[in-house]
Amino acid sequence: MADGYDIVTAQEEDIGRIAEFLRRHFYSNSPLNLGIGASPDRKISEMFPLQYLSEGTSLLAVSRNGQRILGACVNGENSPVDRKHTEYLQSVSNETHAKINEFVQKMEDDVDIWKLTGANRALYIHILAVDPAARGQGIATTLMEKTREVARSSGYPLLRILCTSKYSIKIARNMGMRSVCTLPFSEYKDENGHPVFTPPQPHTHAEMFVLKLDTDTY
Repeated sequence: MADGYDIVTAQEEDIGRIAEFLRRHFYSNSPLNLGIGASPDRKISEMFPLQYLSEGTSLLAVSRNGQRILGACVNGENSPVDRKHTEYLQSVSNETHAKINEFVQKMEDDVDIWKLTGANRALYIHILAVDPAARGQGIATTLMEKTREVARSSGYPLLRILCTSKYSIKIARNMGMRSVCTLPFSEYKDENGHPVFTPPQPHTHAEMFVLKLDTDTY
């Protein structure tokens, strides 16, 4: 526990409440969403990471009375063959969502983390979000650190995250995670040579990080 908030396991029955939090404080602020003009008003069915709530590895930072979500870290099991993700990609019809997914897939294709790390499964941090009104309390860092504990206690050999925000990149680095792939937004272009994403400053690139949990370094 930390001053002003508690860290709790996200419950599947709270999916509606979590989805509304993400619309307000993740999809409205995500550099990829902002960089392509995507609407933050996604349906629950369009928030792929929420499928992982049933695994019991996602975390929330909540006010002491439990009534207000201050932060969320949505995590899910990941492996070389991720059927859930493949099925989701095949079902996407929204054009901007598809372009975001293509960017993510490009980074996935650029580095084989399984070969690189020797791991056969990982806990993937899909979403890290904090209410702007609650920033400055270390909530995002605490959620990441607690997720590392959850991953280790659940027997995952690897923790991974794809960061598109300058702030999440800083947290991952401070945790000792290793950067294995970087893609500047300005270099990811469409068929006409124009950048697909033009996020606001200070967000300039996406970066993939991994952490081997048996050593805390890699």
